[in-house]
Amino acid sequence: MDSMDELNENSDSESLFQQMLEKYYASHDKYSIRISWHTQHAFENILDLKGFRHSISKNLEEEKIEEPITSFPLGYFQIEQPSRIRYAYLIFLFTILERRVRAVVKLTLELKKDAPKELSDYKGAFLDRVRQFMLDNMDFDISTYAEWQQVMLFQKVRDCIIHCGGNIHESRDKNYLQSLADKGIFELNGNGYIRINKDFCGEMESIVHSFISVGLEKLYYKLWDIESQGDTNN
Repeated sequence: MDSMDELNENSDSESLFQQMLEKYYASHDKYSIRISWHTQHAFENILDLKGFRHSISKNLEEEKIEEPITSFPLGYFQIEQPSRIRYAYLIFLFTILERRVRAVVKLTLELKKDAPKELSDYKGAFLDRVRQFMLDNMDFDISTYAEWQQVMLFQKVRDCIIHCGGNIHESRDKNYLQSLADKGIFELNGNGYIRINKDFCGEMESIVHSFISVGLEKLYYKLWDIESQGDTNN
C-alpha cells in the first residue's frame, strides 16, 4: 500500500469515526431533549397545581378556630372537607405522571414493532402494567429503582381514592395502606378514610417530579440502547 492509499484509508476511518460520533451525540441529544421536555412539563403543571393546593389551605384550614370542633357542620368543614378536596388534587397530579409514562410506552412500541404485547394486554393497576410491559418488551425491570418504589406508594393511595372513595378497608391494598398510616405517612379518620394534608401533597409532588426527571431517564436510555442495536443490525 502506497502512502496515498494509506492516507485515503485513514481519512475514511476518520470520516466513519466522525459519523459514529455525530450519531452518538444526536441520539444522546434526542433522548436528553425528551427528558428535559418531560421534566419541564411536569414542573409547569405542578406549579399550576400548587396554586390549587395553597388555595385549599388558605380558604379552609386557615379559618379553623383555636379549639377543634368535631360536630357537624363545623367539624366536617374543618377536618374532612380539606382532605376530600385534596383527593382531587392527587388525581390531577397522577394524570401528569401517567401521560409522561404513556409517552415512553408509545415510543417503545414504535421502536419495537415486533413487541410481544401492548400495554392494554396486561391486567392490574397502571404502573404494575407498565412494569411488566417494560420487562417483556425491553428486558428492563424498573421496579429495582428507588424512584419506582416511591411512585408506587402514590399509585396505591390514588387507587384507593379512585376506586374506594379513600376507604382503605375496601381497598385491595388495605394492609399496605394501613402500614403507611401506622408510620404516620397520612392519617385515617374513625371509619378508615384517608385524610390528606398539605404536607402529604407536597411529598407526592416531589415523588412525581423525581420519577419523571430520574426514573424516566433510565427508560429513555434503555430505548436508546434498543434503537442503537437496531441500527447496528441494519
